[in-house]
Amino acid sequence: MKTCVAMLLALFGGVCFAQASPDRGPHAAYPESEAQAAWRGLAASYVRKASRTHTLDTDPVLNTRVDTVMAAVGTAVAAIDRRFADSSWRAILIEDFGHGAAAFPGEIILVDAKFVRTLKLNDDELALIFSHEAAHVVAGHASAKLSFMAEFLGKGKVPTARTALLEYLAKDSYAAVFQPTLQRQEREADTVGAAILFASGYDPQRAMGLFDKLADMETRDDGRGEDPHDAARIRKQAVAGVIADLRRIQARRSPEPR
Repeated sequence: MKTCVAMLLALFGGVCFAQASPDRGPHAAYPESEAQAAWRGLAASYVRKASRTHTLDTDPVLNTRVDTVMAAVGTAVAAIDRRFADSSWRAILIEDFGHGAAAFPGEIILVDAKFVRTLKLNDDELALIFSHEAAHVVAGHASAKLSFMAEFLGKGKVPTARTALLEYLAKDSYAAVFQPTLQRQEREADTVGAAILFASGYDPQRAMGLFDKLADMETRDDGRGEDPHDAARIRKQAVAGVIADLRRIQARRSPEPR
């Protein structure tokens, strides 16, 4: 069964990644290793700050749950994309991180512990979040931000990946210009993330409860601001559609019972 799923998702994921990963190719503004190092440095700075301010979450039960789910999602990523066959994914809980979750090259996902507790996320919902974030890494979305800065400002002003990242973070106006690409990236992450979730072994139906919780949050918020994600109900439909397609492919490829 696992071999069948891996084969299906390698086929399905290959289509998604071919569409989602031009930013990882030869047209990237900076070498991939340099871009990854810049983003890993940012992730490390968040962790150092959390350590200094004692906001790293140390709840052993929650951390064990997160580690278990992250390991399963990491295995699913490796089944779809062989570049990550030897990767070791980590999810780090930080109180009041300010984002639900954020992925960084180097296979690191930072997670807002308050977000997890407030929404009372079950393991299937955690798997959906981690799958979505892992999809950002697989598709090379972080490097795309740096390539955008190099094109927008010129490499004379941002000669290295680190200077491009620092400049991107310095002004909200850059994110505003990049917003259409961010929206496309989020849709790609939902699509590819759905395939990763399907391969992880977690229950997609239970995972979809995440979107209901997010939809409830949207109704209580005063507008969505510059959130690049589609509305939760639209995201739920998109992810459900991918899961349904994968199930149909799996059913067609499964041997007939004797």
